[in-house]
Amino acid sequence: MRNFSSWISRILFVLGLSLCAVGASRADEPKTLNVAAVLPSGVENAWTKAWLNSFQRIQNAAPGGLKITLKYTENVYADTALSVIRGYAETGKYDVIWAHSSYSDEVETLKDEFPNILFVTVGGGNRPLGGNSYLIYMHIYEPAYVAGVYAGLTSKSKVLGAVGLFPADDVNDVVNAFRAGARSVAPDAKLKVTFIESWYDPAKASEAANAQISAGADIIFQLGESFQVCEERKIMCIGQYIDSSKIAPAAVPLSVLANWEPQINYIIDQWKKHKESEAPYAAPMEPVWFTMAQGGSAISGYGQFDSKTSDSVKQAVKQTQEDIVSGKMKVELKTDLPVSD
Repeated sequence: MRNFSSWISRILFVLGLSLCAVGASRADEPKTLNVAAVLPSGVENAWTKAWLNSFQRIQNAAPGGLKITLKYTENVYADTALSVIRGYAETGKYDVIWAHSSYSDEVETLKDEFPNILFVTVGGGNRPLGGNSYLIYMHIYEPAYVAGVYAGLTSKSKVLGAVGLFPADDVNDVVNAFRAGARSVAPDAKLKVTFIESWYDPAKASEAANAQISAGADIIFQLGESFQVCEERKIMCIGQYIDSSKIAPAAVPLSVLANWEPQINYIIDQWKKHKESEAPYAAPMEPVWFTMAQGGSAISGYGQFDSKTSDSVKQAVKQTQEDIVSGKMKVELKTDLPVSD
């Protein structure tokens, strides 16, 4: 009996140590993440707004009970980027500095000086730097292909337009995929391509769209966010990054959506691993991005165009989307410069 009691006591002692270890581990988990963001445009810009929307959803979800704070600066251009990023770093308040554009030169200057800050650069024009600098991409060419299927089936003139921003690999890919999607259902479809050489200039985007409409385009993939011309000229324009039907419901039948949650959660996971292990950051030397199947992108609903869209078009769009997500169909990632037909 005495041996049995001693055996039970040892088990309880070991179990107690295990529970204490678990409790200590949970106590050591980081509770607060402070993020600073450097944004190339104002919050009204779809590129910026899509990221902020995703970030706010993650804040509200508070993964693992994590409290996430965000401070950001809008309209940061190349001549001021270094001072803005350094200003955030030198406060010592921020765990992550998310530089939401082509800021790899500035981050390269600072990253080794602040090894415990996780820096993020985003999109084309950046170089992978490794260490504590992560390169994030938003390749949304798969839903752009789906939007092309819609455009190819609904265009009467079979002349489409695409108003691009700067010619960059994460702009070229969506234009190329849009054309490929259209031609998969309308082999004779032609695409007019214009780059406005700006990340945000609605006036230039409007001018480009008008020229394409004059050249016969009756559906335009409007990356430049100028939808007033679509309404005035009574044609359809497809939105980019956010659901643009909320801006121009009478002109936008579909939008190609950027969902940043997978990228943001990836960065949170990298930060947590660093905090918990105290090991140096080890960013991959290639961009990190997520497919439509992984939740990185999507296609919107039809908005006011739902009743105007035929069942056959809806079925073709739905089937294309399902085939991409399931892996049955693979859309080619083409980043070469698209030109007009």
